[in-house]
Amino acid sequence: MKKQWRVLSIFIIVIMVMTMVVGCGSNEKQTDSKKTGDNTDKESTSKVELRIVTMFGGTDPSTEVFEQSLKDYMDQYPNVTIKNESMTAVGDEFRTKVKTDFATGNEPDVTFFFTGADAVGIINAGKVMPYEEIWTKYPNVGKAITDGVKESMREEDNKIYALPMTGFYEGLFVNKALFEQHNLALPTTWEHLLKAVDVFRANDIVPFAGPIAQSHYMIEHFILSQAGAEGHKDVLDGDLPQDWIQGLNNMKDLYEKKAFAADALTMDIELAQNLFKQEKAAMILEGSWFIGGCEDALKDKMTVMPMPVAPDGKMDATSIVAGYSTGYYISRKAYDDETKQKAVVDLVEFLTSADQIKAIATANGGTPSANVQVEGLPALATEGHQMAAKAKTLNMPIDSRLTPEAFNYIVKDGVPYIVEGQRTPEEVLKEVKNLNQ
Repeated sequence: MKKQWRVLSIFIIVIMVMTMVVGCGSNEKQTDSKKTGDNTDKESTSKVELRIVTMFGGTDPSTEVFEQSLKDYMDQYPNVTIKNESMTAVGDEFRTKVKTDFATGNEPDVTFFFTGADAVGIINAGKVMPYEEIWTKYPNVGKAITDGVKESMREEDNKIYALPMTGFYEGLFVNKALFEQHNLALPTTWEHLLKAVDVFRANDIVPFAGPIAQSHYMIEHFILSQAGAEGHKDVLDGDLPQDWIQGLNNMKDLYEKKAFAADALTMDIELAQNLFKQEKAAMILEGSWFIGGCEDALKDKMTVMPMPVAPDGKMDATSIVAGYSTGYYISRKAYDDETKQKAVVDLVEFLTSADQIKAIATANGGTPSANVQVEGLPALATEGHQMAAKAKTLNMPIDSRLTPEAFNYIVKDGVPYIVEGQRTPEEVLKEVKNLNQ
């Protein structure tokens, strides 16, 4: 009996060992199969081509940084190829391209574009994604951007469609070395400004590098200096604002005093910038992005300040034009495409990371949308940030409230004729009001 039990025990042990061996083999096979499956998944990851359009192209100071960012992204995601169609936003060509692309169903997968009035058409047409919908599935997109900045990006329907990289400020950039050379006080008051115009003109220096036919920044500041922050926000839905009329007349007065270059009527923005950069002009109204395009030696000679208050003007002396008015949009078409959705979201998440925001802010001198410390800023950029910090009011530009057609009418069909005395501000603003309805 004992012998039989011994034989039976050995038989049971043999069966158990065989079962374990087979089981282990089965697990190994399962593990191998899983490994094989993972590799297969990686190897079979579909190739994706994304198309992106931004204003980080051409002469924009952020171009080099942005192009390197795209290379870094493609190194990290080798299955993704990016077709970069970025171009500078100077002039109307960029706006026209983006709007035409969206209107014809040829929208880019990712677009870095303006907010406000410029974006109303593509938002109302349902062409771009609200981030609230994206965040339900991809909560980390734009995570580095501070909550306050995100809130400032809400459109009229209370949704966020664009994630910004840097904010901006605009102001009067001054070659303080030229002012010192001619014993002039900096143009912190209108009287100082007029004195500087007289002295510089007498010494063959252009007082203002102002492109009359592309006078976007000049319109903003001459109206702000006369109308103040509240008047600057007028959307022309009532009586014609007298302060806007006076602001445009102030520009005409300076034109008649020969405050601008002799060819200012035909000069574009880039030529005006070059006039200042070559130190042939003493002042220019520009934005924080202008700093990145200036040589270091010139930056050391420059400072930036608010536009001086016009005579009887309502502006607080610290008020400036500033804010966040651009950001990354994701097209509805790309997001709804299952083969692109993850890639396009990853790309925007990468481009709006803290490191990328810091890199762009370093390049263009703008105010970063994330809580990052930008090292090595020139003193000029620091002065700009301080100017923005001291400002009692920061207004978004007029063209964020008027329709593009209405604002461009002031630029192209208004100011050049007003300064020449061929049209009155009242005539121009009446037409602008009609276009803005």
